[in-house]
Amino acid sequence: MILKRYFVEGLAHASYLIGSKGEAAVVDPKRDVGDYLADAAAEGLRITAILNTHPHADFASGFIELAQRSGATIYTSHLAPVIYQHRPAKDGDRITVGDLEIEMLETPGHSPDSLSFLVSKDGKPDVVFTGDLLFVNDVGRPDLRDADADPVVLADQLYDSLFNKILSLPGTVKVYPAHGAGSLCGRALGSAPFTTVAQEQQNNWAAQIKDRKEFVKQMTANLPARPAYFSYDVGINVQGASPYSELPALKQLTEEQVKTAASAGAYVIDTRTGPFFGAGHFPGSLNIGMGSAMFSTWTGFFVPGGKPIVLVVGAAANAAKARLELARIGFDNVVGYAEADSLHETRQLSQLSVCDLKSGLKRGDAPIVLDVRTPGEWNSSHIEGAEHIPLPALLKRMEECPKDQPLAVICGSGYRSTIAASILMGAGFTRVQNVMGGMGAYQETKCASWQAADLVFAK
Repeated sequence: MILKRYFVEGLAHASYLIGSKGEAAVVDPKRDVGDYLADAAAEGLRITAILNTHPHADFASGFIELAQRSGATIYTSHLAPVIYQHRPAKDGDRITVGDLEIEMLETPGHSPDSLSFLVSKDGKPDVVFTGDLLFVNDVGRPDLRDADADPVVLADQLYDSLFNKILSLPGTVKVYPAHGAGSLCGRALGSAPFTTVAQEQQNNWAAQIKDRKEFVKQMTANLPARPAYFSYDVGINVQGASPYSELPALKQLTEEQVKTAASAGAYVIDTRTGPFFGAGHFPGSLNIGMGSAMFSTWTGFFVPGGKPIVLVVGAAANAAKARLELARIGFDNVVGYAEADSLHETRQLSQLSVCDLKSGLKRGDAPIVLDVRTPGEWNSSHIEGAEHIPLPALLKRMEECPKDQPLAVICGSGYRSTIAASILMGAGFTRVQNVMGGMGAYQETKCASWQAADLVFAK
């Protein structure tokens, strides 16, 4: 048996190619599908089946293009409200891929139409693909499809799916989930590429909650922030994303064309690092640096799905990478890109050193400190007197920030604070500074008791 895992950093999305005896199946394919086809061909396999565990919320899947290019049959739950051609899968249905038998298991909980796929070899259960139901050391959230089903009802179904369908399998069965550490589809997923039923029975925190009422209560409490694009991506995956390979070529834009696009409602995303953005950027642009694997996720927090996007890049080669990352969440409406050096009418974002901030706090004339880290980071340590608005909540709580007073925005490293500062500047805040290095630098940097500005030279 051949089993290969494909992992997309940032989205923390895992998909799989599994096959034997000349045939293969792909589970939960990502948007760009060329490597599945190439790898299958290299192994002498023909892709005959595409297995969708559910209409995903956190990424746009490439199953339509993969089916078109391979001739494979798409299998999706009969309960999913999809409109593309597929084979409706029901509990207990079986297919063969080479000498492997794959059984469809209805496992609602993360979504009302979730499936798991149990693979048997030589008549013995060997592998189960659990989608977003069961992860390494965690389980899927029941709130991401709240437009379709009550999260409390889904949490109750999750209990049955977890204990009666998956954890009741032989302990040696290997579990391959659709996400790893960093995904927002759970709370605190493990980083291991796979686990076993026995390991999850023993180590998974949710598996220890045997009381149904307490389980439902815990599943619907303390859930992380949900990016706005999640509901948009469910809609894409219900319809089926258009082929990524057929997207039009990216256009290089002049400064005037960037202005025209922005005036017509396009979001201008500057993909450079914070210091370069601070030194000079297109007025009103949003800084989400490509240096973080979370580039597409943060874009999905602050840019509505389907809206036109203009990319500002440090080098033309970065535009294609940014375009791919955006396409992986279904953001295909990229008007074009401009190289930062071609822009001349720019604004600056002032950078504040941690030593200058400490000095100002000591003197009592520092700006208001706005901390945009997570509640957990804030509770661990924060600057006394700082205001706390987690970055995902900034758009809804921006009125809490005074426009007539200086603001110093801080996060853990300077990445999220630059996003926040760019949002505030775009909303008309004119006295914004970014704290360089964030709380990491604030806590680790030893500053002199005096600053250069304090020096007095005697005559």
